[in-house]
Amino acid sequence: MIGIAVAASVVSGCSQLPFHDDSYETEIPAALEAADLGITEAWADVRLSGFTETLSIGGTLAAIRQPSDAVSPDVVKQILGAALDNRSLSMSYVDINLRDADSDLLDVEPAMEALGASPRGDGSITMDEARKIAEESSR
Repeated sequence: MIGIAVAASVVSGCSQLPFHDDSYETEIPAALEAADLGITEAWADVRLSGFTETLSIGGTLAAIRQPSDAVSPDVVKQILGAALDNRSLSMSYVDINLRDADSDLLDVEPAMEALGASPRGDGSITMDEARKIAEESSR
């Protein structure tokens, strides 16, 4: 009987994100759009892989017209600065997903690498790397 109760709680726990304040879903998009970076249709979400949470932030960067245009490290720095500014977030990783004016996905990894981060296979960076980059944007 105890085994069934434990198994049920583990299965239900794996299908839900750990409890946290979900105000980031509205605050981060508002901050990105207000930061005068040319970002529209901004969003923020959390994805769960195993027991690891990744904050995904993104939007449309209308100033870029084709995928071959590079996303500058300065833009990535400002995005992270606006997204993380004065927010207590418990996620382990952060990723940025930007699209151009034609809705094509833009490659952000070179900009993250130029800022000293080491993107993982899924393109995310650690929250520590993101905070360090964000702190530099406020200087």
